[in-house]
Amino acid sequence: MENEEDPVKKQQIVDARARNISHNVRCLECGSQTIEESQVDIVVLLRKLEDVYGETILCAPKLDWQTAALWLSPVSNQFNLFL
Repeated sequence: MENEEDPVKKQQIVDARARNISHNVRCLECGSQTIEESQVDIVVLLRKLEDVYGETILCAPKLDWQTAALWLSPVSNQFNLFL
C-alpha cells in the first residue's frame, strides 16, 4: 500500500516545486512579471530554467552566504549615509 502512495506523493512534490518556481522566476522577455503571470510564448520553455541559468532569473534570490552581500548592501548603504 505504501508503494502505491509513493508515486502520488512524489508527483505532488514535483507539482508543488513547479508552482513555486513559476511564482518566483521572472519572465525573461517582459521582465516585470513572473512566468506564472506572463502570457508570452517563451514562458512554456521557462518552467525549468533555474537549473540552467541559476538564481539570476529569480525575482527574489535565496539568502545564503553567496548572496548575503547583495541582500545586506542596501542596509550598509543606508548606514553609511548617516555617518
